Amino acid sequence: MRDLKTFFKDITTKPPVVFPLVALFHVVLLLLSLYSMMQQFGTSTGISVLWMLAYTTSWIATTDMRKWGAMSYVVITVVGIVIFLTAKQRSTWISYETPMFISDMLFCFFIMFYFKRFR
Repeated sequence: MRDLKTFFKDITTKPPVVFPLVALFHVVLLLLSLYSMMQQFGTSTGISVLWMLAYTTSWIATTDMRKWGAMSYVVITVVGIVIFLTAKQRSTWISYETPMFISDMLFCFFIMFYFKRFR
């Protein structure tokens, strides 16, 4: 098990430059969704916070060059696209929303491009 200092050093030096920047982007979006949930307490923003938490966790594992993180990010993106395209109506208590629909697919392209370097 690595300590936190080694972990941060690994995720900033091992992967290509794009990966830590995207990880920072995910963390900022997660914090914004948490802030939004606190402002609109009692509404359906809890699902989007969990969705962003899944994206952020998967991308941080991807930045650490883990195959399970890369595959989980791609699976979460595919599930998000399927939900987005097949949802007939939005319920009042569960509303699916992702703040980065198109960028998810772009990030998956980066994952597929560098997939052989993952361990």
